[in-house]
Amino acid sequence: MISIITSIFIILLGILLYLIIKYPDRSIGTNARPDLTGPKGLPLIGNLFKIREKGLTKFMYDVLMIYGPIATFTFPGLGRFITINDPESIEYVMKTNFDNYIKTPGSRIRLLDLLGDGIFNVNGQMWKFQRKLASHLFYGKNFREIICVVFEEETKNFLKIMEKKVNSGEIFDLQELFYRFTLNSFGKITFGLDFDCLTNIKNPVKFAVAFDLAQTITNKRVTNPYLWRCNEMFTDEGHKIREACKYLSDFAYDIIRKRRSNPEYLKNPKDILNLFMNAEYENGEKLTDKELKDIIINLIIAGRDTTAQELAWMMYNVMVNPNVEGKLVEEVNSLLSEDNPIPKYDDIKQFEYTQATFYETLRLHPAVPISIKLCLKDDMLPNGTPIYAGELVNWSSWATGRDERIWGENAKIFSPERFLNSEDGLKPSQYKFTSFNCGPRLCLGQNFATIEAMTLATSLLRIYKFERIPGQKSPPDFGVSITLPMKDPLLVKVHRRN
Repeated sequence: MISIITSIFIILLGILLYLIIKYPDRSIGTNARPDLTGPKGLPLIGNLFKIREKGLTKFMYDVLMIYGPIATFTFPGLGRFITINDPESIEYVMKTNFDNYIKTPGSRIRLLDLLGDGIFNVNGQMWKFQRKLASHLFYGKNFREIICVVFEEETKNFLKIMEKKVNSGEIFDLQELFYRFTLNSFGKITFGLDFDCLTNIKNPVKFAVAFDLAQTITNKRVTNPYLWRCNEMFTDEGHKIREACKYLSDFAYDIIRKRRSNPEYLKNPKDILNLFMNAEYENGEKLTDKELKDIIINLIIAGRDTTAQELAWMMYNVMVNPNVEGKLVEEVNSLLSEDNPIPKYDDIKQFEYTQATFYETLRLHPAVPISIKLCLKDDMLPNGTPIYAGELVNWSSWATGRDERIWGENAKIFSPERFLNSEDGLKPSQYKFTSFNCGPRLCLGQNFATIEAMTLATSLLRIYKFERIPGQKSPPDFGVSITLPMKDPLLVKVHRRN
């Protein structure tokens, strides 16, 4: 019996030694890439510890700063990453040879409970179909008559809350209020539904609580690709995410079924849900309830989280940069008044410094900090770097936004003027300024987010001055999520301007 155990131990030890020799500085299953530079990893697990220690976003920033725009590292369970943090390579992957680089199947599985088969979790024809449908909402008559009307209405509600905060002198979390603003706005635009986020600000919004919980646990799956199933099986996180996703699904299904039971309602395409319920595939079939639910959940993530987070980062930067605030207030006062306190759709383009400030916020605090694609067939980047099938190509908008090789010596400084004084102006190259993604996957909601943020920000800054409460970390840390929220509350007091 002892000899058998000893034999098994020797065999296993031999296998382990063989694997350590074969994978001395990279994760198991990956090919060596001596032609590329990058941080040396540990046998079998590659760069696992460093990535877990720093987080993928900050780890990728270190890789960019130390090894340059083209580098490599490995992560167990995901494989070999090739970073391409330069505009030319990003354009090649996201435009020139777009069909060769897809969302990873593993990522799709990890996101499936929350995103289902929505636009952010599919490839190919399903993605094209959803994108084509959604594009009708964000342009023309729908934008002016549906979306902008809601923005103005919710901005008025937000201003009422600010007036109460001024009178009470209380300290409050500005980021949380921005979440409420964008969720209420998108609830009306998506479902024609008022979540009452801005009428009962002391009460938690169950939909938002479930949404945040599901996103947090989903993001943990991404950083724990090997063991997330075991973790959720033996901890309460599995139960929590299933309950949260069930609540979100039931919420959407309930609204869809009520619409289906009232055909007259569908004749009035006044929100996103009706737009998709009236849509048809090429064979004449309509979308199923599940397809509708998945699409709506995906769009709410895009419409609620990203804009709220960017508003929070923008207001933080305004508070810590008085010169920027002064220029914003000057511009706002020249274009708004007591008789015209909220900008209309046709007025927004006149607020150039405000738009530059919003874009500068996105440059340093992109809502989606990392993009990862799977290479399907052997390929070569424009600079001659080979990419092999099965390797992951990735870049970080958060890292490139701080790269002096792309943005100049003041890359790490918050300076809206860079968007006004450059040749590109307020229309920067999407492969340099990747905060709205790029190529065929360029964000459909770019105009939506910009106008929503500018509508609220200009209306607020004309009347109110925000004071950041001392003792908070500066700059704030970002939290664990699919997107890039502030980790901690943005605590402020608000005062009326003289």
